[in-house]
Amino acid sequence: MVNIMTTSSMRLLVSGQTDLTGGEVARGMPVLDRDGSRVGAVAAVVQTGTAKTITHLLLGQVPPTAVYRLVPLDLLDRLDGECIWLRASHQQIAALPIHQPDCYRCSEKHFGSGL
Repeated sequence: MVNIMTTSSMRLLVSGQTDLTGGEVARGMPVLDRDGSRVGAVAAVVQTGTAKTITHLLLGQVPPTAVYRLVPLDLLDRLDGECIWLRASHQQIAALPIHQPDCYRCSEKHFGSGL
């Protein structure tokens, strides 16, 4: 089963401060799994709720694909220079929910069945 989350209650930001890492997380920063292997780069910082709390990172994968994973902040281990380390294995990261824009489900309605 694939977990899919949409942006209906989320805002995607270029960067944001997180208390867990003690610094700013920004688009393009390399993301490493717990073994130090690069698993992708930050595509966006996800902000949710009326309190505008940063809750997730949107992970662009290596090699680049159209699949973006939502990484909850509690998986962040540390910022090390310009790299973000996660407390997760490559397999755990691959099982994280996939992000889909709100209009993904209505694309056929808007653009026809030629997609």
